Amino acid sequence: MPELISKEDARLCASIVEEVAHAQGFVREPAAIGRLTVSVAKLYHKGLRDRDQLLAAAMLLPK
Repeated sequence: MPELISKEDARLCASIVEEVAHAQGFVREPAAIGRLTVSVAKLYHKGLRDRDQLLAAAMLLPK
């Protein structure tokens, strides 16, 4: 079973997803937001815990 993250870390990832979705213009596309959520979670689990680094890496992801 995967290790659960804290509420604070979950909120961090959610805020990154929201900010990137707004910046890239796919706020109302559930499939795109789902892919972005998975990608941000993978980045987080690879060790990107700093908000600025996580946001920068998420902005570089393909749409």
